[in-house]
Amino acid sequence: MEFGEDLIKEFLEHKEANPNTFTWWSFVNIKSDLQTALGFAKFFYPEIIEVNGCFLLKDKYDEQRFQSWKDACNNSKKCIERMMNLYELADFFHINTTFDEGDDIQGQVKALGEALKLFWSMSFRDRFPERQIVVDIFVEYDDQLFITVYEELNK
Repeated sequence: MEFGEDLIKEFLEHKEANPNTFTWWSFVNIKSDLQTALGFAKFFYPEIIEVNGCFLLKDKYDEQRFQSWKDACNNSKKCIERMMNLYELADFFHINTTFDEGDDIQGQVKALGEALKLFWSMSFRDRFPERQIVVDIFVEYDDQLFITVYEELNK
């Protein structure tokens, strides 16, 4: 999960003003607080619940949606999990994200997706080593990036 410093113009501006001392840790310190950092800890290491044998992201769970997808998926575990855990990556931070002309928003969204895929995959392997949990990123509808999680059952 590598991306260049040039992906975030504000980071570059700070680094140019402080060429010998400015780091990503400095950037995080300027942009965030302790409570946000703790929120990100949960974001990158999400809580899981199991409902009717389905592996679900706790923060995405809604009982009514679960029942709807259960019906729509004809009780297929993989289908239910894929749909219940589905999220459009650009929507995670759409409220507080500002865009300047020339920003590579699509590149930033892709980098976020790759980071989530890496950290979620590691966290699931750590907590559920006996299970094959898949974190999938894919493109749909006019280049929108989505992320989802599901369990691949051995056949």
